[in-house]
Amino acid sequence: MLGVSLGVVMVYFFFGDRDIQCSYFPNDRVLYDLRKKDFSFAEDLQPEDTLGLEFALERAKIDFSRSEIGDRDCNIYYLDFEEKKKTFVIENCDSTAFLIKVESE
Repeated sequence: MLGVSLGVVMVYFFFGDRDIQCSYFPNDRVLYDLRKKDFSFAEDLQPEDTLGLEFALERAKIDFSRSEIGDRDCNIYYLDFEEKKKTFVIENCDSTAFLIKVESE
């Protein structure tokens, strides 16, 4: 028991403060990638349009049938956020993400 306890403490000491994701589903991988990016916004968006974006990056469902994914450098994703009845259209590039528009239902 002493060895296990010591091992748990050592593992926590070496690996305890890391952001480790265990989900490999496509929806979760795209949302995780978007959360790491610096966002820029279209000029015609109002500040109230962007409300809920951070929360949507945690809980939204990506509509892959409408999304434009291909061989280009940037992919366009449609994030359906049911709680606020909004769809965020985001262009995801290598180092940045660009909020193109917000569609309200």
